Amino acid sequence: MGRSDARAPRLYATRGHLACALGLMAALVLGGGLWPFSPESAVGLWFAVAGLLAALAGAVLVLPTRRWTMPAALAVSLLGAGVLLASCRTAEGLVVLAIGVMTCAQYAAYAFRTRVAALLVAEAIAAITLGMVVAPAPFHALTWLVVVVMTVASTSLLGHVTHWLRRHATTDDLTGALTRAALLERLDARLRDARRTGTPLAVVSADVDDFKAVNDTRGHLAGDDVLVELVASWRGPAAGRALVGRVGGDEFVVVLPGRDAAGAAHWVAAARSRSATPWSAGIAAARPEDTVRDLLARADVALYGAKRDRRAGRGPHPDPLPHQGR
Repeated sequence: MGRSDARAPRLYATRGHLACALGLMAALVLGGGLWPFSPESAVGLWFAVAGLLAALAGAVLVLPTRRWTMPAALAVSLLGAGVLLASCRTAEGLVVLAIGVMTCAQYAAYAFRTRVAALLVAEAIAAITLGMVVAPAPFHALTWLVVVVMTVASTSLLGHVTHWLRRHATTDDLTGALTRAALLERLDARLRDARRTGTPLAVVSADVDDFKAVNDTRGHLAGDDVLVELVASWRGPAAGRALVGRVGGDEFVVVLPGRDAAGAAHWVAAARSRSATPWSAGIAAARPEDTVRDLLARADVALYGAKRDRRAGRGPHPDPLPHQGR
């Protein structure tokens, strides 16, 4: 089935992206300390925030990958920017720093899921507002209004476009399953999690029985309906942390975190009971040394064995467990 390539493009901002952004911010803040906007500027504070941003850039690269690592680093950097805003003694400094905070909010809209991004954008607006109010520098209310409106408008637009593109890049338009690239990337992450925590993980390789005959006798639209119905029938058994991906025409992979081979076999049985479409399945349970390629290759071997059994008359839906390729 040509599933051997376990590489997939990064669909979200990486730690390297954020580390570069924080490092650039540190350099710019350091420049503000070396060449202050006002002779009365709190230069020491600018140097301290520059050091904080540089430390955050390094921490993002070395800390273990967690969902909270990158948002937390950006949240702390926004706090630092807010402190600098509150210390500004010139309107020029207020505007420059407010634009920097707005850029951070735009990064959040691009890089993170909607709920996390919304919290970071709200923090950015609060930092701009409180910083301008507390700062000794005079500012016009219209300056604050323009910055806040531009922050909300730009982050809303960027977030909408980014998430729309991401959804279409990672989701099969016909069935709603993950695309091949998205599935491989997420399977790689789930496999690393399973290896780290020692929890089981299984994959199910599946395809429709005699799908070509459906297309040849009933037409391609009928074939499309079969695929849509099949994936829809998996939604119940594949709820929770499970992932369903379309990797070929009628070829699918279901990733089942927290399930061993027996648990995956139960999932297959439950899924078949919900589907009007006959399909074959092969199961592979993850081993500590497995790569994505290894795991999918064993699932493919199991699937081919199940299809041979079906053609040999050993039942339309053979038990997938004897063909795990162990």
